[in-house]
Amino acid sequence: MESLGTQLYAFGIVLLAGITLGLFFDLFRVIRGLLRPGVVSTPILDLLFWALITPILVLYLILANWGELRGYVIIGLLLGLSFYRLLLSGMVISLLLWLVQVIGGFLNLVFSFVIWLASFPILLIQEARFSWSHRPKPLKAAKRVWRFKPRLRWRK
Repeated sequence: MESLGTQLYAFGIVLLAGITLGLFFDLFRVIRGLLRPGVVSTPILDLLFWALITPILVLYLILANWGELRGYVIIGLLLGLSFYRLLLSGMVISLLLWLVQVIGGFLNLVFSFVIWLASFPILLIQEARFSWSHRPKPLKAAKRVWRFKPRLRWRK
């Protein structure tokens, strides 16, 4: 028989596993909301989620009670998940959406800068061509025309 301290330690680890499960589920929900998967990709993303979360839960169970699956493990997982969903889920989703917005804005800024930097030589060439083709024509130097105007004698 295990001592009460060991059982409370295992129950705390299982509660933490439930909270971690809720955190990953909210992360998965935000990713699915951004990607908007179709009929084919939804089961693939679900399998990917469970393939990611299963080793994490197994690691928690090994830390808690050497992988023994008991009634309090299921109760602890459900309590941890419920605690997370009731108290923390809204804040975490808001934080994740804000983080997506900030990262999206930063990537937009970087992408715009790269596009501007790549197009800058083209803009310089276009400006040079425009100014060359629309430059004012230089004034021609006044030519001195020597004309001989004969004077008629009878007119004075």
